[in-house]
Amino acid sequence: MDIKTFLKSMPGFEGFSPRDLDALAGVMQVRLHPKGHQFIAQGEQGQALYVVMSGVVLLTRKDELTGFIQERELRTGETFGLLSLIDNLPAAATCSALDAVTAAALPRIEFSELFDAAPPVGHHLLYMVAIQLARDLQERNTSLRSLLREQAHAATMGMPAYKG
Repeated sequence: MDIKTFLKSMPGFEGFSPRDLDALAGVMQVRLHPKGHQFIAQGEQGQALYVVMSGVVLLTRKDELTGFIQERELRTGETFGLLSLIDNLPAAATCSALDAVTAAALPRIEFSELFDAAPPVGHHLLYMVAIQLARDLQERNTSLRSLLREQAHAATMGMPAYKG
């Protein structure tokens, strides 16, 4: 399946005009990646937004405060690397291919060009970034509240506080 047909079938993009989809498809790079390929490393600046076209990507996020590790599998049609579209934001998770993965990449530089070629698509992607940032903030707040509860409980029990 070509990238334009694939994008049009995705719920977030079905309403865009053929011209806007052409602009987006024109800047995306479709590649087959081998099992074990690391797309993005947590804490480092990513280089692109990815859309899984086939295969499975493992998203692994380690909470640096608690050491808790979350894992989730991403499948056909799911995106990752949204924060890569914004300069100087570290990736929130490590994303690696669990098997051979075909993914379409939208590099950060080409993302900037979308605002001239297809403003509705560029704005939609920025909206997706805002949603991801809000989710990350909610997760961080939940982790901090949990850590504070544990410390308060430890203090009332006369136990030493968490030293991370």
